[in-house]
Amino acid sequence: MSGREWEGDSALVWQGPIWRLGGPKGASVPGWPEDVDLAAGAANANRMPAAVLLHLDDPSIRFSLAMALADMGRLRAEVPVIALTRAGWDLPDPLPRTHALIDAAVPSDSLFRMICALQRAILRTEEARLRRMIFGRVPRFGAAPHHSGGSGLLVIGLGKRFLELFDARARNVTLVGALTTDMAETYLGQRAFDAVILDTPAPEAADMIERIGRDARFARVPVLAYPDRDSDIDLLFRAGATDVLGGDLSKRQLSARLASAIRMGRRRRLADRVLAESRVWLLQEAGRGGLPIEQYDRYLAACRALCMPRGLNVSELHLKPRVDSPLLDTASLAGDMTGAILSVADATSREEDLVCAVRGLGPVAVLKGDQGGPLLQRRIAAILGQTQL
Repeated sequence: MSGREWEGDSALVWQGPIWRLGGPKGASVPGWPEDVDLAAGAANANRMPAAVLLHLDDPSIRFSLAMALADMGRLRAEVPVIALTRAGWDLPDPLPRTHALIDAAVPSDSLFRMICALQRAILRTEEARLRRMIFGRVPRFGAAPHHSGGSGLLVIGLGKRFLELFDARARNVTLVGALTTDMAETYLGQRAFDAVILDTPAPEAADMIERIGRDARFARVPVLAYPDRDSDIDLLFRAGATDVLGGDLSKRQLSARLASAIRMGRRRRLADRVLAESRVWLLQEAGRGGLPIEQYDRYLAACRALCMPRGLNVSELHLKPRVDSPLLDTASLAGDMTGAILSVADATSREEDLVCAVRGLGPVAVLKGDQGGPLLQRRIAAILGQTQL
């Protein structure tokens, strides 16, 4: 792909070079505009990378891994770190902490989508922390069943590898088996799972990945799959698998890859829970006139501080003309324009973007990056153009 094609993909939240340790230049993400080899010297820590790729199956990285990790430690913000490995390869000891530990046979387009997904997951986590810090908790707010419970791993299939997975998982992780996809969807709705493993033929696994992805409650749950043959690896990754567990995996290799998926799944689940809670609170505050301007200003300043290191602009959109009243009536009454605007903005924006009412400002949206603003403004303008105020 050309650099322009990368730039045109709206899923990439922030752009920058790929930092790479091991592997030939461009081997993992061909056509990426910038590829920085960490083994060749220290990277510019003031220039945020889009992602860091560690080729763990390259013996040469053993001598430069510590230096590369030191470079990452100097970064001003968290970025996706993806380790690529293969069955039969001895993992470094200690194993670097990563956002993903996956099969090195991942196709380049699937790896690009993973970088995009991990960038968003990091922003969602940071947004959840920020809202908890600025807005606090919602009293007596109950979590949805798919957000509740301890760490869990759901295995879907006939159970050929259940004992192997049971032995490889961490002892604090509950392992639950589901023989059919219908049973699996029932379990997913009843309690939280940090990751799903598909122990089924590849075509069935690809179908199950699609079914999980269509449900907004589970769309971000990491899904790992077993291939029947090497040719299934591309199929499963392109279907949306987080990792494909191919080859004869040692217990340490399997344990490390399970732990990586579960760790990221737990982060996503906690962020989902906090963002869902804050959404309820923001709707409640809208019914009481909106956020106090001082609290909103604190959020806005902290949000800009989080986005600045990645070169992301914070777009503050005033969705209705500025008003002078200290309190603003909102969406509780049918036909109320502020409520309609908030509803459209909430449905159009991403969960990591803030949509709320602010006293004296009316409905506002705070978007990370410049791409979502024009679409949101067009939809709001269409409503305002068709509704008599």
